[in-house]
Amino acid sequence: MRQGSKTLIAALAVLLVTLGLTACGGGDDDSGSTTAADAGSQGQSESADGKSDKGNSGSGGGQDGSGDGDSRSGDSGSSGFTPKQHNDSGGGSQQFRQKGGDNSVQDFGEEAGAEEFDAAAVALHNFLDARAEGNWAAACDYMSNSIVESFEKLAVQAKQIDETSCAGILENLTNPAAKKSMKAEAAKADVGSLRVEGDRSFVIYTGTGNTILAMPMADEDGDWKVASLAGTPLN
Repeated sequence: MRQGSKTLIAALAVLLVTLGLTACGGGDDDSGSTTAADAGSQGQSESADGKSDKGNSGSGGGQDGSGDGDSRSGDSGSSGFTPKQHNDSGGGSQQFRQKGGDNSVQDFGEEAGAEEFDAAAVALHNFLDARAEGNWAAACDYMSNSIVESFEKLAVQAKQIDETSCAGILENLTNPAAKKSMKAEAAKADVGSLRVEGDRSFVIYTGTGNTILAMPMADEDGDWKVASLAGTPLN
């Protein structure tokens, strides 16, 4: 591995920690300790009530926790990516509470309404699907501006890095052996909740092996984006 790549990977590791990919802290109180809900504040926009035309489905996991989310998107964009349809179970965050565990994300803010839920779920699914397909440009399209800008700045600073675009960095950092697991994750992802408070929000979803994950999200002028590179396990 070239020294430049090592430098970039080390810097990205710091970025991942900053963006909330560390394990959830212990405790279930409202003290000032850092928890999963404290992470992921970067990349959040000024409004959490935006609406996206990507979320054109019916009912989702709204505040009443009812309905099956039917996440669709028909916009293939300029990257040649064609979004897939996913059916999300919804149900709200209470189903994910861990007895005696850190429920900071599950109790974070309020449960979003159906329209916000659908739009955020579409963004998450599209990111996971694009990544599973190896369509790095499309994956970057569904990442928040703060993540993309951080990637590009780190790549510019690292010496001997030939590809400094978001797509190129993602491709170079992804182990080809992980392709199978990324496809499995994209196929399995089932969004159950969107918790919103002010300009911060989290999608809670079930991944492979029934792992419960929280993905910080950003609403950028009505367009929902993932605000991290991976979900944080909650169980």
